[in-house]
Amino acid sequence: MSVKKMIENELVLEKRILNKLKKHFDEKETVIICKDNGRRRQFLIREEGETRQRYVKKSEHEELEKAYNHKLIGKIIKNLEYNIKAFEKMIGRIKEYDYETVAKELPRAYRLFRESARYDEASKEALRSIPQSENPKDRVGLKYKTSFGLFVRSKNEMLIAEALYAAGFDFWYEKRLELIVEVNGKYNTHIVYPDFTIRLQDGTLIYWEHYGMMDKPSYQSENFMKLQQYFANGIYPPKNLILTFDGDSMPFDNSGIWRIIEGQLAGR
Repeated sequence: MSVKKMIENELVLEKRILNKLKKHFDEKETVIICKDNGRRRQFLIREEGETRQRYVKKSEHEELEKAYNHKLIGKIIKNLEYNIKAFEKMIGRIKEYDYETVAKELPRAYRLFRESARYDEASKEALRSIPQSENPKDRVGLKYKTSFGLFVRSKNEMLIAEALYAAGFDFWYEKRLELIVEVNGKYNTHIVYPDFTIRLQDGTLIYWEHYGMMDKPSYQSENFMKLQQYFANGIYPPKNLILTFDGDSMPFDNSGIWRIIEGQLAGR
């Protein structure tokens, strides 16, 4: 995610918090005064705009608590207002440096060249066969075919593949991945085949595992061990691992696929 996008997201969040705080905030303040002679500390309160002060007994300290919280929230509101102004100025000055944005700023001849090159590459790609699963196990289980010719093992994996394809991501289904695994103090390589390996524009690889039989204890145990291996190799959510689940007691949310793509992939 670019710095500008991060600031824009933070700006939206801080505006939301500010509006929520100001909705029920009373501008009128109760002022706390402390008299401390080194041996005894007394607290008094004074309503804003008045000169009369009133001593607060220990049994009435909830008034001090209320005044303290009011002052604290008022200060938070001022800090949020300051941040929002600073962020708005900053956003206007930040220049994006990602490939696609900068490419649009190039002179027309350069942009036309890139369009022609992409068209030629797209034509070549259309002639290539779709890379299939590299997992040698249970090839018969690859029985669900996507609209673009990829074979997967379940209907929900097919939905994920279709969404990734429609969103324009480069990805592979069950692509070979070597992990380093410790067994009895020794380190060995272990081969796994993540459901989806997704390559972002900056070359970052994101792995997406869909667990479709979470009602079965044996399936849970097997895949829990696999997750431990991922974590030990620096693959974990939300850094570079996406996890989705389904089962008899947890039906798959199809609309959630696009929420994940837009929220966790498209914005990076």
